[in-house]
Amino acid sequence: MSNLTKSQQEFVNSSSKFIRLLAPAGCGKTFSIIEKIKNICVHNPKDKISVFTFTRGAADEIRERCDNDTCVTVNTLNSWGNNYIKSNVLKNAQIISTPKDRKFCLLNHLQPIWDKPEYRQTFGKLFTSRSKTRHSETFLEIMDEFKNIGFVHTKFTKDAKANTATYEKHIEFIKEVGLQRYYEALTEILKHALGVVCTDEKQTTDFMVNTWIPFWKDCCDQMQAAGLYTLDDQKYLANIALLKKVEKGEKWNGTAKIDYIFVDEFQDTSPLDLILISNLQQLNEAGLVIVGDDDQAIYEFRGATPYFILHPDKIFSQSFTTYILDENFRSPANIVEKSMYLISNNKNRVTKNVSAHNTTDSAEIQLLTYSTQEEMIDNVIQDIKNTVDTKGETVAVLSRLKASLLPYQVLLTKESVPYYVSDDLAFFLTGAAESLNRVMEIKKKKTEPTRADLIELVCLDSKNEIYKTQKDTLTRLFLANNVKKANIEEALCAIAEKYPKQFQNLFTDAFITHFMNAMDKFLKADNVYNTLECMLRDFQGLKQNYSRSLEDLYYRDPPLASLLDFASKYGDDYEGFLEDFNAAIATASMAKDSNDRLFDTEPARVFLSTALRVKGQQFDKVIILNVDDGTWPKSQAQTNDDAYEAERRLFYVATTRSKKALHLYRGNEYHNESTTISPFVFEGHYNE
Repeated sequence: MSNLTKSQQEFVNSSSKFIRLLAPAGCGKTFSIIEKIKNICVHNPKDKISVFTFTRGAADEIRERCDNDTCVTVNTLNSWGNNYIKSNVLKNAQIISTPKDRKFCLLNHLQPIWDKPEYRQTFGKLFTSRSKTRHSETFLEIMDEFKNIGFVHTKFTKDAKANTATYEKHIEFIKEVGLQRYYEALTEILKHALGVVCTDEKQTTDFMVNTWIPFWKDCCDQMQAAGLYTLDDQKYLANIALLKKVEKGEKWNGTAKIDYIFVDEFQDTSPLDLILISNLQQLNEAGLVIVGDDDQAIYEFRGATPYFILHPDKIFSQSFTTYILDENFRSPANIVEKSMYLISNNKNRVTKNVSAHNTTDSAEIQLLTYSTQEEMIDNVIQDIKNTVDTKGETVAVLSRLKASLLPYQVLLTKESVPYYVSDDLAFFLTGAAESLNRVMEIKKKKTEPTRADLIELVCLDSKNEIYKTQKDTLTRLFLANNVKKANIEEALCAIAEKYPKQFQNLFTDAFITHFMNAMDKFLKADNVYNTLECMLRDFQGLKQNYSRSLEDLYYRDPPLASLLDFASKYGDDYEGFLEDFNAAIATASMAKDSNDRLFDTEPARVFLSTALRVKGQQFDKVIILNVDDGTWPKSQAQTNDDAYEAERRLFYVATTRSKKALHLYRGNEYHNESTTISPFVFEGHYNE
């Protein structure tokens, strides 16, 4: 106990049954949890404690540091729920975890649902179309997201009026806790997939209550009857079972009873997580200790919200005692000081006064501004090399957007600097990267395009994917009609007219006109930069496309604009560009085949990531890219106070990952437009 700070001692010795521990980064959160658990075990050795974490790694750490005490169980909510439903809800259950599983589930087990007369017109046509694989992914994800945001299918009946009341009551909850933006994005995905247009909230409510929810409810019942469940169902089905017991007024006693529930990283809880914790607490009449940091609530895109940790009294209808850890053991004094300057600008938070344990340590903090993006990128690469080669230290290169990391993947590969990047950030593993590669090969030849070249360009200008069978047919038709650049316009018109079933909807007059214009600009482009700019601006097949993003992550956030940031250095050297591009593809493929653990092997000490992925981690040096207004914060967030504060929390998390150095990079120009420094830089005094 002598090693505890004053704030830690107050928390550990508290006799309160309901406690909120606010633990800023580096303030000894896990150590405090362990000491609290030990204190309970000493004074009440018969008490049983359940600790819930959000990752298996965190669960393993707490379990090990508790010396595997038999009175303490440590689980993720998923693992606890999985064990519960396999023992109490679903016998001989089968989990659906792979794309193949999901496709089989929807197209087979759920066919009796979407093939019902009342659903066939709206849903059946999607699951019998050529895009059925893509749609099966979409709808099972949406079904899970509705569970995650707190809807419970068993609360809906055949009574439309009652269903409307149930739905609207939950929508009020969603608005109150600050998840309206998340829910609106979810419903937009659903309506887009179904081709539904709603002009106001009432139409949306009618669509959700009368169309989507009955379908969703029947699918949920059908899956449960078949003994099938998803990863989200591990919590969802356990929650439904617990809810029934709570509604009956049951209590757990004897060996099943839990006396204390600890929840780590509570700011990351979704409504589903929250309801499961609440039901478990009520069944056991257990003490509840929630631990987290409202300033690090950055997972709203997953359905989490800072509201839960800010207002636990309202959520649980209990009075919580709050303790705040106020001494940072990990970060240098100036990092801690500036982070407090920054985050104090948020109004929707609990005030904290955190100071560094070692007041003499100081990180190197620099704001580095360059004339252009190309100059900035070159200097970032040099900074990385100096840090890794000279000092042997770890470096995190953090961006707000995935696309911003693309140039660094190419150039670090060129410089033979190993790096780590997660699969969902790896553009070079996508089909779009392969398409771009093939099309750049056309420019590399610097000759008249062949028939195969022309087909590639046609495919590149199509908004919808041209499948292999279509492409094979097109190849035969181009050969039969001796299609060349000079007669391709007439050929496309003739093919559409002669083969309407396959090509009429594709080769419309508007498409052909657009394609001829795009092809002409592409063939006239005289260097790598102009070629990429043309592809980005003029070819429809490389633009953001939700439908195609379900199979190819490129289309969620097309990164070609980031390639432009360094493309001019190649001039008209298409061969040099393709050599570096192909090397990056090869590196990404090798990384995918590895176990992909951060710093698992030497000498890779560079981590390329978005800021969203680094909470809980720390590095010797942190490089933050593009610290400009419009990026930090994103321009879309600047008209919404909640979104703006969420962006500030994200910047706070990014800047507090550094142990020795924090370098903030920006360019005065981005694609020939002037930029201004992020307001967060001034709020945190990072420019001083």
